[in-house]
Parts: sequence; C-alpha cells; structure tokens
Amino acid sequence: MPYKHGVYGSQAATTDSLPPSGVATLPVYIGTAPVQQLTNPAAAVNTPILITSYEDAKAKIGYSDDWTTFTLCEAVYAHFKSRIQPIGPIIVINVFDPTKHTTAVTGTSVAITNGVGYLDSPAMLSSIAITGKVLGTDFTAEYEGERVKLKALTTLANPSSVNYSKMDVTKVTTADVIGSKTAAGVRSGLSVMELIYQTHNMIPTLLAAPGWSETKAVKEAMMTAAKGINGHWDAYVLADLDSKTSKTVVSAITWKSTNGYTDLGLKVGWPMAKVAGKVFHASTLIAVRMQQTDYAADNVPYVSPSNKQVDITSTVTGDGSAIVFDEQEANELNKNGITTFNFRSGIWVLWGPHGANYTYGAQMDPRDVFDASIRMMQYLSNSFQARYMANVDGPLNRSVVDTILNDAGTWLNSLVADGKMLHGKIVFNETSNPTSSIVEGDFVFDIQTTTTPVAKSLNFRLQYTTQGLNTLYGGASA
Repeated sequence: MPYKHGVYGSQAATTDSLPPSGVATLPVYIGTAPVQQLTNPAAAVNTPILITSYEDAKAKIGYSDDWTTFTLCEAVYAHFKSRIQPIGPIIVINVFDPTKHTTAVTGTSVAITNGVGYLDSPAMLSSIAITGKVLGTDFTAEYEGERVKLKALTTLANPSSVNYSKMDVTKVTTADVIGSKTAAGVRSGLSVMELIYQTHNMIPTLLAAPGWSETKAVKEAMMTAAKGINGHWDAYVLADLDSKTSKTVVSAITWKSTNGYTDLGLKVGWPMAKVAGKVFHASTLIAVRMQQTDYAADNVPYVSPSNKQVDITSTVTGDGSAIVFDEQEANELNKNGITTFNFRSGIWVLWGPHGANYTYGAQMDPRDVFDASIRMMQYLSNSFQARYMANVDGPLNRSVVDTILNDAGTWLNSLVADGKMLHGKIVFNETSNPTSSIVEGDFVFDIQTTTTPVAKSLNFRLQYTTQGLNTLYGGASA
C-alpha cells in the first residue's frame, strides 16, 4: 500500500438488493449474451450457467442494455433489478458463439488521447488488432461498461486504425436456439436443458426464450425440451405472442389460434411492457412474477401469479408503440388463454390465471383449467421423483412400502393442512402391482390429489329491500 498522511475519500460501487436465499422455483432462459466482454467467452457458450445476482451475471455472461441483440440481459435485469423484489437464481443458456456469429471489421479509426481510446462496438477482445502493435505488449483492451477501452503500453498513433471481429446477432438463427445433440454427445441450444440437473443439482421448472419464442419452431422445440428432462422432470413453458404483427386484442387472439400456441403446459403473454425506458417481453415478466409468488408461498406453486404486481408502467407493442386497453378487453384475452397486464388500485398486475390450452366454454380436464393447477401437478411429480430416487434398486419389502406410504402421506397431509391442496392420498394397491410387474421389479404407488382452485371471480350480490323504511317511523329495520 502507498504511504498516506491525511484525510481521503473514495466511492464504492452501488450494492443492489440481493435476492433471498432458498428460492426453489428455477427459471431457465435461452438466448444471446454479450460474452465478448469475457476473458474466456467460449466457456459461456451452450452451457447452463447459474446466475445469482446482477453482478454475478456481469462476471459470467457480461451485460448490455441492448436487449434486442443480447436477449438474456433482459432476464437478468428483470430478475435482479426488480423494484418489487429482486429474485433468483436463474439458469441462462447462451447460444451466441464468438467462433461462429461474428463479422470482420477493418480500418476503424479510434482517437487516442493521453494513451487511451474507446471502441464503441461489441468487439471480441482477443480479435482486436492494431497494425504494427501487439495486444498485451503494446496495448491492452478491456470492456469498460459496454465499450472497449484501448490503453497504450507503448506509443499508439492518434488516431489508430483498429481491426476486430464484431459480434453479429444476424448470424444467430432459430436453429442455434433449438440446438441439437451430436453423435459425440455435444449439446447445443435447448438440448443443454439436459445438463442442468447434473451440473447444478437443481430441477428446472420454468423455460423461457424472450425474443425467440414468438417463432413457432422455437416454441415447439421448447415444449419438447421441457417434457421429461433427464427422463424425469417437467418444466412449464412461457412464450410470447408476436406483438409486432399483432397490435390489437383481436389480432392477438387470432394470431395465437392461427399459429397453434395452444399447448398444455404452455403459458403465453401479450403484449410487451415498459418501465423507465426499458421494454420487457411478457414471458420474462411472467417468469419473474411466478418466482416471486412461489417464494412467498413456501416454494409451492399453488398460487397463480395473476393479479400480482409487476414492475411496469405501461404496455407497448413490439415496435414500442403504446397500447391501451381496459379490464374487459384484458378478460377477452384471458378467455382465450392469453395472459396480459391490467392496471388496478394504482398498480400494474399480471392478469390471466390460465394456460395457453384454455378456451372459455371448451371441454377440458378440470386439472388443466388454471396455471397453478397444472404447475402443482408438475411440482408433485417432480417432487416424488426427487424424494424417492434413493429407493431405486433397494429391496422393496412391506416395511419399505409402509415407510414410503407414511412419509409421502405425511407430506401430502401437510400440503392439505396448509391449504396448498384440498386432498392428497397415496396407496399401494394390488391391482396396480400384479405379480408379473413385481417379479420385474416394477412398482406403482397411486396418488390422488385435488389442487386448490383459483378464485377467478368473486360476485357480491346486492338486493334492495324496503325493510329499512321502517326506521322513518321510529321503528327498527327487520
């Protein structure tokens, strides 16, 4: 340390509120991140990255306010800069590959003042070159915010001609997001979902791709990727309707139907929303609100995120144009399985307790009417599998059967006692376990559940009566 004598002052970076610990709901986002800001960007491509705070995100995937180019930054900001409650963790899968998605830029003139110059471009640090100079010997390059700072170690001409590779989002395609698994077992895109449990010992429960899910092929791939992850886990998919072409309530309903965004296990949002000059996809805000709501409900997803506050100040279409509609129009969206936003009691709330599979008046399984019910069934299935994994390949005698029945029954009863379900029962029946199955080591435990219904509407019925007129004559009303 240098010798000091006197009074000194300094400024430390702002410390934002950190998300609470012990959050079980795990959103997974797939998209593009400014990994060119990293020292080793290759390590942040097509791998599940756990993000626990805004600063953690900057260190692991970089950050940019250009959300159109770097879609994952929207999710980072929405979760960890929420004015309602910062919430995490999240998993991000970046498909922006510096070895594939770049464009060469030559002859950029950079002014050098006092040995320092700035390059306002998403440049790959390792690709930056100045004729006759050696990176690391004659100059350094590092990101300072969203621009590259060039610092002379020897003498640099003013201006200097700089060549570099620029990240080019136009080269990222839906095929990169959908991804694949090669014969050698190398995964990319959505297939990276299969690595989350092994890498982080966490079960993915939500899947979103803001900026990409308006493309039907991506939505279809998301639906496939979210079912039976690792042969076990199910995640709820969040997607957006195209609000660039659908700029009215009627056109949004038509677009949803025409493009087949009606899957069970899918929740769709429309339009986009805005706060402080930043525009968010509905799917991102739904994921944030679900995670916040689940955490407040002891990490059990029995409460719908609908009618819960979201951090927005207005609604907009995909081109940024303001769009205004009232609760009745919002309900038109809801009755067609579209979640939207509603202004009530001085705040903006998420509005719509159904999944994309819902259409008012259509016949459907009672289990599938509300988002909370669908997610509770997934939660129970995921929980039972995780809870009893250790029993696989062990002996299953009557004592073990009773232990499982007692343990699971106690857990189900606790959910019922807390109002998280109305009914839960587990049995081990002879009819479900014939001898032919038992000798093969295959056993079935039957579980019956009734999820807690969502109070979609409350009707307070008023009726006029003349009985109060008796008070005019000094009597009491009957």
